[in-house]
Amino acid sequence: MAAAFQSNLHLRYVPMPEKPDVLVLRSPRGTVGVARVRCQSGGIGRFGSPEPEDAFLVSHHLSNFRSDVWVDGVLVEKPANIAGLTTIHDYRRTIDCHMHSAFDTLTFHLPRSLLESVCPDVRGSRLQDLAIEPSRPVKDPTVTALASAMLPALAFPERISLLYHDHLCSALATHLVTAYGRTNEVRSGGALAPWQEKRVKEMIAANLDGEIRLADLAAECRLSVGHFVRAFRRTANTTPYQWLLQRRIEHAKTLMRDGSQTLAGVALACGFADQSHFTRTFSRLVGVSPRAWQQRNAATPARRVKAAAGSEPSTHRQILQEAVAARI
Repeated sequence: MAAAFQSNLHLRYVPMPEKPDVLVLRSPRGTVGVARVRCQSGGIGRFGSPEPEDAFLVSHHLSNFRSDVWVDGVLVEKPANIAGLTTIHDYRRTIDCHMHSAFDTLTFHLPRSLLESVCPDVRGSRLQDLAIEPSRPVKDPTVTALASAMLPALAFPERISLLYHDHLCSALATHLVTAYGRTNEVRSGGALAPWQEKRVKEMIAANLDGEIRLADLAAECRLSVGHFVRAFRRTANTTPYQWLLQRRIEHAKTLMRDGSQTLAGVALACGFADQSHFTRTFSRLVGVSPRAWQQRNAATPARRVKAAAGSEPSTHRQILQEAVAARI
């Protein structure tokens, strides 16, 4: 049995009536898992310890619940109201838990290898440990914000791009190392070199669906993920994922000006899961809906007739017909 163990990633030690769905991202620096774990009717009782593993489970509690947690045989103190707090479990410790009531929690499984990868590229720099009280709830506004960003995406996992998931997990890992890590870190203030910036932006623009990992972009620049994310922000004044969204929106504007595709077609051509996903993102970033923007900015039939001069007769006639119809 012990030989078959690989990771606590899928939370198999939790005796849930239905096993939670874990969104998994595999990268050369470790496998990350995100899951919403909830029980709506009563507690699930006591369950045994997870297997020892060099990893951490970050649990952000979305509701109040009653439980008892022991770490290495010692009962952990916690407040009565736990909703909105965050618990960091260290899988190297012996953890036992008894859940007495219904609960709702968002969890992030983070291997130590991922935390180490966000340390700066300085000779001898290494994560020693997290300075935490294992399994004791704390108030962490940054984790709360990241959890709020991830929750809507978990409702539609098919819309989550690798870059978006990778970005959130990297942000969480960077925060944990910054806020709780004990390292011999020496900070670096460098930006991307021109060749690095050019190559990375080309790679992102060529993958508007977001199916590219931060690890791939960092490797192309010969940097660690953590160093790359910081250098990209200093260079572009934004994150790689936000830069990707801007490229999607700019490409969508080009297609909508042309007017030859439906909004659903534009959404798919620009890497969005569907038209509703495109509409929400476009409206948030631009301030108006795609349809309203297109009505203001699309080429008029007269301009399209002029642009079509010299085109095939059939195409020219079709555009003229559309121009006449637009006046009716």
